[in-house]
Amino acid sequence: MGIRVDCPKGHHFKVKSKYAGKKGLCPYCESVVRVPALDSEESERAFRSTVADEVRARQISTDPSSSSVLDDDLPSNASTSGSLLGSSVIRHTSKCSCGQSVPMWFARCPGCGKYLDHR
Repeated sequence: MGIRVDCPKGHHFKVKSKYAGKKGLCPYCESVVRVPALDSEESERAFRSTVADEVRARQISTDPSSSSVLDDDLPSNASTSGSLLGSSVIRHTSKCSCGQSVPMWFARCPGCGKYLDHR
């Protein structure tokens, strides 16, 4: 909450409550102005506003972020697995002539050492 200040040359502007009762310069004409002191009602309102702002800021900073898809709970009747992984990460395997199951990205069978042609 700001305090309204009137410059002797007719300019009007607001300053922060912490400058109440102090002297300063007009930002428009650089004349010396005196910031009026807050009366008890204004100071009470400024105090309550400041406390409310601090409480609001503290609540925002401590609340967990719910913007991630991974944080959302799946419904209990979900018909799908709920997996966010695509088919590209499913393990694709092929069989070697020795009977060993070999992932497609292996060039050589880990069982017999034979080089595989995946074409």
